[in-house]
Amino acid sequence: MTGADRSSVIVDLSRRTMNQAARLAMPVLPYANALRITMSQLKRHALARAGALAVVWLAMVGVFADFLASPAPLLCRFQGHVYVLPALTPRTSPIRNRDHYQVERTREDWAIFPPVGFGPEDIDPKSVYAPPLERDHLLGTDGQGRDVLSRIVYGARTSITAGFFGMLAFAGIGIVLGALAGFFGGTTDAVITRLMETLSAIPSLVLVLVVQALLPQASTYTLVLTIVATQWTDVARLVRAEVHQVLAHEYVLAARALGLSSFRILRRHVLPNAIAPAVVAGTVGVATIVLIESSLGFLRVGLPKDTASWGEILSQCRARPDAWWLIVFPGLCVFVTVVSLNLVGEALRDALDPRLRDASESTAPPPREVDRESALPTAASS
Repeated sequence: MTGADRSSVIVDLSRRTMNQAARLAMPVLPYANALRITMSQLKRHALARAGALAVVWLAMVGVFADFLASPAPLLCRFQGHVYVLPALTPRTSPIRNRDHYQVERTREDWAIFPPVGFGPEDIDPKSVYAPPLERDHLLGTDGQGRDVLSRIVYGARTSITAGFFGMLAFAGIGIVLGALAGFFGGTTDAVITRLMETLSAIPSLVLVLVVQALLPQASTYTLVLTIVATQWTDVARLVRAEVHQVLAHEYVLAARALGLSSFRILRRHVLPNAIAPAVVAGTVGVATIVLIESSLGFLRVGLPKDTASWGEILSQCRARPDAWWLIVFPGLCVFVTVVSLNLVGEALRDALDPRLRDASESTAPPPREVDRESALPTAASS
């Protein structure tokens, strides 16, 4: 073999090696493929679909609470003027409630009211601890004469808002710090790990009680931020462990050999393959925040006074144990929300973990084969 032939062979081998390295450097599970695989796997879980529908329904109830429960109408013509969505600002509405509308209306007036004609803070002094289906209160009233159904609707807004915004906050912090700790190691890993261990030793409920006691006025924002301060450690720990495993794969070594920067390797090749546990932990974390918020509402700490909360409705049964509607309906809402989120989290875990996904596919029953010869009619049967 001449020198020219030897050079051409070396160039050809180098080109093949670089092409193979480029293929290996592509992420194994990009975000688009992860979403596609997740959605296809979730279709196989009937309970997960039911849980997802329940969570979406509760989220819609919280978002559109003003359209579902309000003393003011959604649309009306009153005293010669047409008002659009006065239910969003009931204090400035020309119609205070349905009784006021019936007294002041004229023949040309008309109004469309929400399904529940009471706001979360509206008090009916004649209906204190009224049982369900009494005096237009479908689920009864509490100890101050407030409609339970209206407070449950607005309590869904409080719980779901705190849960989802808290999840976005602690998942984002946990993913970033966990990825940095696992990828760079050394001093970065030591500092973040010590911080995780310190915050993990503090119970979330105790920290919330201490912080809310030190603040002059409690608010939902401080409640969410305090919960986030302790919940991000679980996500960071999972992401850090996954990053350590991903760094040993060949496509990461190929990306390093191509001379890619550390942040590009982390963002483009490592993080897409290590984010799956964070998604599952974030889904379960929403249920944790809902439970903590309901517990604080039951203790009547951590939330502003008169804030509609499922836990606050439950707390009123201590003064009136025979008021069963104050236990059953808000307790059922908390139970359904937590169970639904856990079902969705388990389905996401099975969908995003390749080992669990392969195991579920291997245990699935094979498609039924039809024997065409036996299906054909014979001369005797015809």
